[in-house]
Amino acid sequence: MPTRNQKPDGAIAGPRTRSGRRPDWKPVFLRAMADSGNVSLAALAAGVSRSAAYAHAKGHPAFAAAWMEAREEALDLLEAEARRALTSSDSLLMFLMRSYRPEQFRDSVNVHLDLRAGAARVAERLGLPVEEVLERVERKIRELD
Repeated sequence: MPTRNQKPDGAIAGPRTRSGRRPDWKPVFLRAMADSGNVSLAALAAGVSRSAAYAHAKGHPAFAAAWMEAREEALDLLEAEARRALTSSDSLLMFLMRSYRPEQFRDSVNVHLDLRAGAARVAERLGLPVEEVLERVERKIRELD
């Protein structure tokens, strides 16, 4: 495992300011994030804490956008690896793809709700007209808004 001054590839991180941070940490962080997709490794490579990186992103929208772009680059690499490994059916890669890109890789479930049929069953049980049950449902929905 790399030490605090080592990048994930084993190279030693550059000089630091008196606060202990590297003055040029942002480009290093973004490159490591794009390469690894891992915030802890990117922070380690850049010589900053995870919380410092998150705090900087919170206060600097351009950095936050660059971070998201670096994350997307990492996910592109992960997707390419998943496609390469399809023949070996690597379940870990699929799990990661589902967690990072659920819109593309999640299991889909379609739910169809037939409100009129449900209202008809309730109306029959209560001895009310279906339209009255539907009106009550609409009233309740308006109350929730």
